[in-house]
Amino acid sequence: MSPIAGQGEMAELVRHCTWEKTPLGAMEGWPQELLACVNMTLASPLPARTLWGRELILIYNDAYRQFPGKRHPEALGMSAREVYRDSWHVVGPILEEAFAAGRGFHHAGLCVPLPGEKGPEDHFLNYTSVPIFQGGQVAGLFGTLHDVTEEVIALRRLREKEAQTERILQSIGDAVIVTDAEARVVRMNPVAESLTGWWSSEAAGRPLGGVFRLVDEGTRAPVETLAEKIRRRPVVFSGGQQALLVSKSGAEMAVENNGAPILDDEGNLTGIVLVFRNVDERRRTESALLKSEKLAAVGRLASSIAHEINNPLESVMNLIYLARHSEGEDSRRYLDLADEEIRRVSIIANQTLRFRKQASSPQAATANDLFSTVMSIYEGRLKNARVAVERRFRAREPVVCFQGDVRQVLNNLVSNALEAMPFGGRLLIRSRAGRNWKTGERGLVLTIADNGSGIPPEVRKHIFDAFFTTKGTAGNGLGLWVSQEIVERHHGVLRVRSTQREGRSGTTFTLFLPFEPPADTEAIDHRDRAAS
Repeated sequence: MSPIAGQGEMAELVRHCTWEKTPLGAMEGWPQELLACVNMTLASPLPARTLWGRELILIYNDAYRQFPGKRHPEALGMSAREVYRDSWHVVGPILEEAFAAGRGFHHAGLCVPLPGEKGPEDHFLNYTSVPIFQGGQVAGLFGTLHDVTEEVIALRRLREKEAQTERILQSIGDAVIVTDAEARVVRMNPVAESLTGWWSSEAAGRPLGGVFRLVDEGTRAPVETLAEKIRRRPVVFSGGQQALLVSKSGAEMAVENNGAPILDDEGNLTGIVLVFRNVDERRRTESALLKSEKLAAVGRLASSIAHEINNPLESVMNLIYLARHSEGEDSRRYLDLADEEIRRVSIIANQTLRFRKQASSPQAATANDLFSTVMSIYEGRLKNARVAVERRFRAREPVVCFQGDVRQVLNNLVSNALEAMPFGGRLLIRSRAGRNWKTGERGLVLTIADNGSGIPPEVRKHIFDAFFTTKGTAGNGLGLWVSQEIVERHHGVLRVRSTQREGRSGTTFTLFLPFEPPADTEAIDHRDRAAS
């Protein structure tokens, strides 16, 4: 009966190997220590091998077959120095020292070139070996190996990606904070460190709210970070949340921030990325532009008012002249007509005072309230330009807004419509109740449409850009940009449609204002008035 136990390919090869031709000799002469180690090797569920004698004769199990590569099965009974001649410069000194000193060893992730199909291939091994003693002397080495090449390569790739991510993070011009799924800070880039006043190392592990502290600009109440919103609903928030950032030192700055979730392959939240920037300088620039446009708007308004007042004043002067040179009923009739013209001047003056009258908080106003003051100012100009006005007011429900700002928008749109019809035409102003198709929110829809020359497509895509104008030195390119800003401040929408098709040319502006203003509208107004 064979002294070799076990099943499998290697057990059969060991039993039937011609050991007489090897330094070990016939199996009948093997010492018990060798037989015990060989049986332990063959029974091991892990890749295992025995190296016996000073020749380090190799005996291995089924799980170990991959390591000799194409030298299997001839490697059985050969010297390890020959089998692993391509890698002996790595493993040889380790094995020789272990055999000579009688000490075990363990190397994790040892890079060893092993025989492959096209020559030596680097593998990473968890390499363990213990001495086998016979009569108090080292007779061999028993060891297990575990190929961790895939794990090492995956870890290297992960570290490379992390390093690349870190380099990208450090090079981004905006401030970036990365958190874990619990909204605790993981890392920050230098811009975020500068704005918050926190070093990334000291912020790591802290709740985001303690490092990225936001307060409302108007109420000074704490503002929930986008990270908390993303934790409840893991979607991208790209609307540009604005608030005041209070740094570690107590300094404050206006910031605009966006957030996005980090999801694993199953869609589970694993982290959050916040990107933010200091918008103080942009605010100052925008404030200066707003002031510039307001001054320009005042100039345009003054010109229109002067035109409207001049006509009745000329009539009054003529009527008084006629009254002085008339008697009786004719004189009284001329004076009555003069009185009517003076009342007209008074009405124009009152409408002008209402135009920019601004309350400290949003007030309710109907479409008729908003349009009436604007249209009265342009009454004379409309007649002189031979522009027919068609009014279709179907909305009765008032909208809560800053009336002066909305009138400024309507004034700009009506003025632009008149300029598009220098030889006369038709101006349609309309109101109706409607909805914002994106949000489903109910609101007031105001329409200003003309049958003028229309706007070319290449111009239309830039009309809301600051400083873009087609009027040369007569325009500053801020009217529609400011109008858009006012509408967005009211959380409304301003859209334009235009065509230059012959016989059907014209432009239509549609303004949507929600019936109820958002809660932050009043705070925004306070901020804007403080900036101006």
